Amino acid sequence: MAIAAFFGHKDYNYTDYEPVLNKIIVNLIEKHDVTEFYNGYRGAFDRVCALSVYKLKPKYPHIKNTLVLSYLPDKNFVMPYCFDESVYLLERARPVKFAIWYTNRMAVDAADYIILGVRYDFGGAWAACDYARRRRKQIINIFDTMN
Repeated sequence: MAIAAFFGHKDYNYTDYEPVLNKIIVNLIEKHDVTEFYNGYRGAFDRVCALSVYKLKPKYPHIKNTLVLSYLPDKNFVMPYCFDESVYLLERARPVKFAIWYTNRMAVDAADYIILGVRYDFGGAWAACDYARRRRKQIINIFDTMN
């Protein structure tokens, strides 16, 4: 069993990439035994990915859509309907300013595959992508698959 993690820009229109993203996810499930998908659910790419995995659950009921939390939830926390569970990967709470950065690194470390929607070389998604490259993770960028 393997884990895939999603990283992408928070403000980008990914509509044209949904079919290729779906193919990538199905391929990972069917050919690489990915059963868990980590998602921070913080922007446009995360939302598209979360819904893609959610829509595949009837066909692949064994997969898990996991919300990766950067902050410990308070009593009013309500998990979005598309997720099966949540996980807090940090060994201790981090300052608010750095919590997402640390969480992204922990998600990269935990994942076997990294699915990217990263087109620009700046921002948090790019930093996670750069870290994944340095950790020699298997990376699939949706922008590299459409020609």
